[in-house]
Amino acid sequence: MQIVSLLTDFGLKDPYVAEMKLVLIKNCPEAVVVDITHQVERHNIVEGGFLLEMAVPFFPDRTIHLAVVDPGVGSARAPVVVECRRGHVLVGPDNGLLARAAKVLGYKQAFRIESPNFLAGKVSPTFHGRDLFAIAASKIACGVHPSEVGSKMHGIVDVPLRPLSVRAGHVECSVVHIDVFGNIIVDARLVDLWKAGLAKKPRTKMRIELNRGRSVALTFARAYHWVGKGEFMILEGSQGYVELAAGEASAAEQLRVKLLDRLRITG
Repeated sequence: MQIVSLLTDFGLKDPYVAEMKLVLIKNCPEAVVVDITHQVERHNIVEGGFLLEMAVPFFPDRTIHLAVVDPGVGSARAPVVVECRRGHVLVGPDNGLLARAAKVLGYKQAFRIESPNFLAGKVSPTFHGRDLFAIAASKIACGVHPSEVGSKMHGIVDVPLRPLSVRAGHVECSVVHIDVFGNIIVDARLVDLWKAGLAKKPRTKMRIELNRGRSVALTFARAYHWVGKGEFMILEGSQGYVELAAGEASAAEQLRVKLLDRLRITG
């Protein structure tokens, strides 16, 4: 069984996802397509890259991962195939979307998609997901080696995100995802809080400094039930990253936090 994972910011209102799946099935009928999500915030490369990073470790070896969050479609950004360890392959735009997943999977080498054999007869400048990436992914799924798509690249573009800052007494991080429950997921891990001297024991009190000079106190918890309804907590989420949450409520709504906001965690 050959699995192809699929992640986009296309949503489900339009036929775009179906068109990509039909291209995959046409070129590789035996492929099994598994949707990661199509609800990435529109044009948000950082969130798309984070969700891809979270999902790929759960797929078996030799999975083809097709990801399209591509605000620069039709521009000079490169269409790329990334070969990783254990046969995993990433296909998508070289705009930072694939970087975190490539690191997790073990980056080996990357190739620019340029061979006519991996393009539709007519490539729409606004829909490379269907006319370029889906064709490349499907042919690789059916046995074509990634190197056949085109010339080798020196590397791939990194994720467009300010770096995490860990100092004594504080961690500066970015919001990379807000889940359906309103939990705020940042790009820091629990070990980063430990390095900063924070979160030394359960129920420790910490503060989050938000935009416009606002701040809020919260409790270091092990699980969501540790605080009362509407109370704020900080904990390690199931994906291994730090989350800011509220008991049975949306922390993002209550704190007026949005994707890519910069936060400062202190003692």
